Order: sequence, then C-alpha cells, then structure tokens
Amino acid sequence: MTDAQRHDSNPRLDLREIYRPIERELETTTTTLRNSLRHGDPTLDGYLDYSFQLGGKRLRPALLLLAAQAWGRVEERCYLCAAALEMIHTGSLVHDDILDGARFRRHLETVNVKWDSHRAVLIGDLLITRAFDLICACDDSVIFRKVSNLCQATVEGELFQTNAIGNFNLTLDDYNVIVRGKTASLIECSTFLGGYLAGARDADLDDFARFGRMIGMAFQIFDDVLDLVGDERATGKTLGTDLANRKETLPMIRYFESLSDSEAETLRERLATDLTYVERVEIADEMRRSGAVEAACKDADALISDALQLLTRLEARGCALGRQVSSDAFASLAALARFVARRNI
Repeated sequence: MTDAQRHDSNPRLDLREIYRPIERELETTTTTLRNSLRHGDPTLDGYLDYSFQLGGKRLRPALLLLAAQAWGRVEERCYLCAAALEMIHTGSLVHDDILDGARFRRHLETVNVKWDSHRAVLIGDLLITRAFDLICACDDSVIFRKVSNLCQATVEGELFQTNAIGNFNLTLDDYNVIVRGKTASLIECSTFLGGYLAGARDADLDDFARFGRMIGMAFQIFDDVLDLVGDERATGKTLGTDLANRKETLPMIRYFESLSDSEAETLRERLATDLTYVERVEIADEMRRSGAVEAACKDADALISDALQLLTRLEARGCALGRQVSSDAFASLAALARFVARRNI
C-alpha cells in the first residue's frame, strides 16, 4: 500500500473531538468573524456571507487558540487575531481560485465562477482589508508586523510560483521557498500569535512558529498530492489544476528525479502542451506508479514527525518553566498535525 493510499484509508480524525479544549473559544471566534463580515450594504453582505462558507475547517483559528491555551492563556485579543487570520485565509482562497481557474471549492462554486473574476479580486481584497481592522484593534506592534509580514510572504510566494509556471526544472529549494511563503506562512503566523498572546518568548516562541511552519509545509505537500490523486467528490475542489496550469509541485519534482534525461525532456515537452483531462489523468497515474507520489508523502510525513517531536519538547519546557500548560491543548495540537497527514478534503 502506498503512502497516498494509507492516508486515504486511515480512519478519519474527528475535528470536533480535536477542537474540544477550545470549543467555547472557537464559538466566540466565529461570532467575532461573523460580526466582522457584516457590512450593512445588502450586496456586499451577500458577497461576504458567501465567502464565509468557503473557509472550511477553521484550522488556522484553531491552531492559534490551541497554542495560546497550551501555553496557559487565551486572552481577548486571541479572538480578534484568530478571526483576522481566517479572513486573510479566505481572501487568499478567493484570489487563488482566480489564478488557478478553479470552479469549485467546498462543493460550492468559487467566487469567480458565481460572479466573475473582477468582483472576486475585490471581494478577496475586502476580506483582507477588514481583517486588518481587527489587527489594528489589538494595538500591538508585534502583532501588526507579524501579520503584515505574513501577507507580504503570501504574495511573494504566489509571485514566485507564478513566475515558475511552465518551468519544469525547479529544485526542491525552489519549491520550499514557494510553499513556505504561500501556505506555511499563514499557519506559522497562527501558532506564533497563539504563543505570543499567551506569553511565550524567545526560544519558546520560535518553536511555536517552527511547529506551524512544518505542518504548513506538510499541508501544502499533501494538497499537491490530493490535486493529483484525490477524489473530486470528496475534496469538493477542482482537481488536476496544477498540471493544467503547468505548476511543478513536489510530486512532479520527485517524478523527474526518477526519469532518465531523455525521459525527463520528453515529459517537459508533453507538459508544455495544453493537456486534456484524460492526459492529466494518465500523467498522474504514471507519477503514482513511479513512486513519486509516495515519495512526496514521505517528505510530508517527515515534517509531521519533526513537528510532533518539537511539540513534545515544547510542552516539557513549559512544565519546567512553571507554566500552566494544558496537556489537552498540546494533545489537540498533535492531533491537528496528524490530521494534516490524513485529510482527504
């Protein structure tokens, strides 16, 4: 059984159970989020309300709240930051769907399909600007700089990826730069802010950030895998968009490593054409048979393993410092890391 098959066949982790230590805190965050998405103009309220449905599992708010609770304190600004990060995430999804030409997300039409790309750009912008209202309300320069740097890193990652479209000579280092910016930076920001707002400092705060960064990197790798071999009915997203948009992801990098020079050149020529759906399926099957998909999953598994070890050390250090650490919250952070490696939607 391949790693991709193993992840798909594992019992589904129950997010409700994982989120139990922060159940009330998540409810407060959701209320903050809904109130922040109210505009007053019926048309804009319709756009914002629809976008709210695209966010999914509230992974980033949960990570922030769990990190704060794990270190002993969830304070009022946690709700503002958690809601803001979810709004930034949703805004980035709206923009991503335009870039990818995606038609579905969470079993719903993407904003660019339901309306059009022009409005989708502006709706994404509106979500992000409203998020900064919440960040400004925190009145903390550290928080503002971290979120500002996050937004810059996300845009830079997307620009690096856009510039790399059609370039099937990317190295692993190139890929890591793209992924750390466009995906991992937001998850890293979530765990950093949770730790910061709970009073973590110096090396401990760095470790909260590193934990988020590693699971964020793994999250994107599995996303790349699922784009190739996932079930569109289960994911609720348009699959095969990476091949259609000529993006080289980690499974493709690993596939090229398994080919001879002549085979690699033939594949590059093939990928430069407008692939049909059937051709994309054929290439995905070839990649799976070559072991490239399994190799990419193992890369992500290694990141998850390192993140879990880091979390164990962080909890032990918190106890040694006399922090009122929450073992339940630490356990849920570990479960969320494992969830990243098992999700199929």
